[in-house]
Amino acid sequence: MAEEKEKLDKQPVKPSVDDKYGKIDEETKDLLKRYELEYFREDKPIPFCGLLIYPVQVRHYEEFASCCTCLTLNKNEDPMGIRFSHLDYLINKMNIKENDEGKIWTYKLQRLFEIIFRLSNGIKCKNEKCNHIIKYSDDVLRNYFKEVTQKLEEAKSKNTEFEAPKLHCPECGGTDFSEMIGIIQDPQTKKNAFTVNGHIINRDDWAKLRQIVLFQNYPDYVDDSWVDPEIKKDHEEKLRLQQQKNDLHASIEKKVVCLSIATHYNCEEIYDMSIRRFTMTLTATEDLINYKIMKQAVMSGFVSLPKGQSIEHWMWKPVKDIYGDSYKDADSVQQSVSNL
Repeated sequence: MAEEKEKLDKQPVKPSVDDKYGKIDEETKDLLKRYELEYFREDKPIPFCGLLIYPVQVRHYEEFASCCTCLTLNKNEDPMGIRFSHLDYLINKMNIKENDEGKIWTYKLQRLFEIIFRLSNGIKCKNEKCNHIIKYSDDVLRNYFKEVTQKLEEAKSKNTEFEAPKLHCPECGGTDFSEMIGIIQDPQTKKNAFTVNGHIINRDDWAKLRQIVLFQNYPDYVDDSWVDPEIKKDHEEKLRLQQQKNDLHASIEKKVVCLSIATHYNCEEIYDMSIRRFTMTLTATEDLINYKIMKQAVMSGFVSLPKGQSIEHWMWKPVKDIYGDSYKDADSVQQSVSNL
């Protein structure tokens, strides 16, 4: 009995949670439910810290999926992350020097902000009548850095004091600029915050933003931050092996083409869709096709259903737990993976 109890105690048990919102705090949960009705389902941009969070378009599908790791990064899965807020933990990642890991995280965050806030990263002219943005990829900035390097070399060769040239706005000639996306530190509290086009996103704002963006763009997203990391790894490995066995893969380009063939949408219209609308449309189209095939097969007598069982309607699909039997102990999950 003692051995059985010990074994049961080690098994990860599915907690009592409020459907897809998992263990998200009540305030954020209520906010997400309200946004679901007011913004998500109609693809409306969401007011946030003086900015607007726009639904991501299909044309940015792959980029967004890659940059989303900034949002799904779970500090609680790292013993070193416990003492950080989610914002500070990400900033800590952005400062890692080895293998340019910090640069990768920095790029992901900046690109994420560009996509969800629909802005260009760079430096912005502070002249209120101008507000011109010089992108970091613009020739104006490239030429300026070349000039700085050249004058620095000249100063070194002549052993004279280096005087940096001023960057001039190509629109108004102004010389005062601010970063579009950056990190600041409150001089009093010493707490970090992100700045986006002059608006501040503090650690509490960032905690909400992580959830808002994911639920806004992925209709089937569920909070799984409470799931044991080992269970997640087992589940991901099982999916990988299943996909490898069945050769299940379709690029976003192929999905767009398939949806265009099956519906009245042309490819350009689909690329303009939000990821949320695209996902739901693609799923519903597939469900409808399968439903029609099954309905016809049953009515023609080619397929017979067990007594009391009916065809699952394409509009009402049961919500399935993505982890299925993964709440069992890790050894059982690993055994099921091995048997694939």
